[in-house]
Amino acid sequence: MGIPLLLVLGGGAMLLTLDSVAGVLGALLCLVTVLFCVSFLVAATRRQFIVDDKGITIVRSFSTLRLRWEEIAVIEQDSGYWATGAVVVVLRHPPGTRVTAWPTSDRRALFRGENPFALGDPVTVLRPPARAAIDGHRRWLARRSG
Repeated sequence: MGIPLLLVLGGGAMLLTLDSVAGVLGALLCLVTVLFCVSFLVAATRRQFIVDDKGITIVRSFSTLRLRWEEIAVIEQDSGYWATGAVVVVLRHPPGTRVTAWPTSDRRALFRGENPFALGDPVTVLRPPARAAIDGHRRWLARRSG
């Protein structure tokens, strides 16, 4: 629904007459609004949680955090209200530092293509992102120990 409205707004900016100051200001206002909405949409949908053989990558709206397996002490799943189901990475140094991967919370389940009502209780059931992170960490620990 938002993208068709942006197209209408952008098309409306093209239809404004540029013969008057009001027409130019209206066109600029419409174009600035469209550019702001598109940039916000791109930034909001950039969030990712990637688990690979080298570690975990948390891509946020405006930054990327790369955590190698050597830096990670424990991987947990949050059961608090706001971050329910989110993967929490506890770092070795500084000890006890916790990094919450917001893209993995239950609030973002629909964006990941999951049914939020079928996930179960976060205290007893691990979410797919938490399972993937824990499995990747276990594989790294097994390779390291030989």
